[in-house]
Amino acid sequence: MRILIITIIIIICSAAAKADEGMWLPYLLSNKQIEQMQEKGLKIPFESIYSHSKPSLKDAIVSLDDGACTGEFISNKGLLLTNHHCGYNEIQQHSSVEHNFLADGFWASSHAEELANPGKTATLLIEAHDVTSQIKQQVQGKLGGKRQIAVDSLISIIEAEAAEKYKLDATIKPLFSGNTYILFLTQTFRDVRLVGTPPSSIGKFGGDTDNWMWPRHTGDFSFFRVYCAPDGSAADYSPENIPFTPKMHLKINAQGIEKGDYTMTLGYPGHTQRYLSSFGIKEINEVINPIIAEVRGIKQDIWSTAMQSSETINIKYAAKYSESSNYWKYVIGQNKALDKLSILEQRQQREESFKEWSSEDSARHNKYNNTLSVIEASYLLGSKLTLAETITQETMLEGPEIVKFALEISSLFMELLDKKPGSEEYTIQLQETIASIEQLHKDFDALVDKAVFEAMLSYYLDNMPAKLRPETQSLLGKKYMLDISAYTMHLYEKTALTNTNKLKKLIQEGDEDAFFEDPAIAFSYQILSHFYQMLDIHEKLNSQYEDAQRLLVEGYIQQNSDNSFYPDANSTLRLSYGNIGDYEPKDGVKYKYMTTLTGIFEKEDNTQPDFTVPNQLKRLYKSKDFGSYSLPNGRMPVCFLTNNDITGGNSGSPVLNDSGELVGLAFDGNWEAMTSDLAYEEKLQKCICVDIRYVLFIVDKMANAQNLIEELDFAHQ
Repeated sequence: MRILIITIIIIICSAAAKADEGMWLPYLLSNKQIEQMQEKGLKIPFESIYSHSKPSLKDAIVSLDDGACTGEFISNKGLLLTNHHCGYNEIQQHSSVEHNFLADGFWASSHAEELANPGKTATLLIEAHDVTSQIKQQVQGKLGGKRQIAVDSLISIIEAEAAEKYKLDATIKPLFSGNTYILFLTQTFRDVRLVGTPPSSIGKFGGDTDNWMWPRHTGDFSFFRVYCAPDGSAADYSPENIPFTPKMHLKINAQGIEKGDYTMTLGYPGHTQRYLSSFGIKEINEVINPIIAEVRGIKQDIWSTAMQSSETINIKYAAKYSESSNYWKYVIGQNKALDKLSILEQRQQREESFKEWSSEDSARHNKYNNTLSVIEASYLLGSKLTLAETITQETMLEGPEIVKFALEISSLFMELLDKKPGSEEYTIQLQETIASIEQLHKDFDALVDKAVFEAMLSYYLDNMPAKLRPETQSLLGKKYMLDISAYTMHLYEKTALTNTNKLKKLIQEGDEDAFFEDPAIAFSYQILSHFYQMLDIHEKLNSQYEDAQRLLVEGYIQQNSDNSFYPDANSTLRLSYGNIGDYEPKDGVKYKYMTTLTGIFEKEDNTQPDFTVPNQLKRLYKSKDFGSYSLPNGRMPVCFLTNNDITGGNSGSPVLNDSGELVGLAFDGNWEAMTSDLAYEEKLQKCICVDIRYVLFIVDKMANAQNLIEELDFAHQ
């Protein structure tokens, strides 16, 4: 089943690992790979990085918000370090015109001042087990939908048994396109509080302009703390909760890094497809990415204009704009790099090599001969559906907020209807629903959203394939089918979703007919229903796709059996290793591996919000008051480069030295290798990191948060 829900598509493709390529499952690393790490400079035993039975570095690493980012424990009191952009939504949620933490930063001087964040989670990996044989034995000979049904059923049984046995969360994830299955046992903490953050002029210095670029001068970090129940178990927020004591926390190395030093990251990279076919790459390049770039550009222009007109709107939309624009710039850069680096041609050459290899042996020919033909056919048959699904996803489901509101509130309303009015369950559900409404409206502006809705609806109706969109009259009604502006005005005037009190009343009345007759809800359900119909058709057209893709990946591994292979990232704990170094992005240009505070003042431009510098940082720079964190030449380090292999979800991952000590935080990739999600670029790909010394300098000298400095565990002291 090849379902294209664009918000989770970060495509990647690669053959056997080379150089420092690889997001490796640490529990599946071979002795050969461990030896390679040691040859590159690793000094500590591998068991200190990953162990089932003893505390190891993996016990200091958490997945934040179901894989959105990575964080690491840096004290025995649950203090968690991650990127500023990983905490940006929470920073924005706590901000107001009166207390603008986005602009001014925030530092809790005690545990009592730390801020709760409902919904934010931190997940620890406890154990991982290979359950491939249990599943494959039961599905042998099954294909297509029948196989998937059998696999899903077995996974549910194994997960339930493991959860009962270990008293932990149990999740099985397929690897290598379903050739391998791993059971992950995890523990998720639901009380994660904001401890400290620099102002955005440090945490987002460079903004969209510098995003994905080097040289970089961004202090992309923030602090949280994980809390648990008094007995140490995971629990929802409560004033009675206490700081969590992890089995392991990272030591801080403030001695610095040098060119050539060994580095490794441990983190939770998101969803990659490094075994994607040339047909998939072409679809991304020619269909999906151009639509995402165009539609998000339209939406962001509307947001940006409104944000510049009002500080209140700017605060409300800061996190949403940042999230949207990050991926918008990503797809633009990826398409440019796809053409420049000839990734499609490389993949086509690999497929030709695979065809030749499979034809050399009759058994291989019989098994693998049709795989690429089936994959190609599935893309051809589904091309119009891909176009329609992408447009619907970007314009409607990820466009105007009122559509998302309608679908979320509808789900809560249906849960409420299942409860008996007056019962305790009903009261609790009603309270949760009302709280959700208030939270949704907190960062919503109806006038801004109305402008987005009209622009998105116009794009949707103009660009959707005629046979794959609802009839205009059915969607808008006969009265408004020729006037999108009038329909938009009507919807926003008549819906209860733009008014907190009206929406609460509609919910509390419990009239199902009245609720689903609300124009915003009725519109949203038409869109969603049509979207699901397209996905269902697409799934049926691709009934053989998953089988072919699974065989293709199996064949690639067989073809290159002397090489090591790593599976696509899927928000599970991964290890990458490499070295610190410079790089040459193009002829005549060479970038050094480190930036310093001097570069911030070279970029300073008070007419550009992305490049303003806080006065306090100016004073520290002028006085050269860098404490013990400066370089031998007196300069203050800010960021550095490694060639560690990372992708989305790795944000916030610790960058560790040869002794497993924290020297920095991964937060970005470089513009010249935006195809890294399709193929690792050995000479170009870089991981951009904030130096831990810059983090300490800001916390100590600018924030005066000595309480945090005292909590840390420093190496070599």
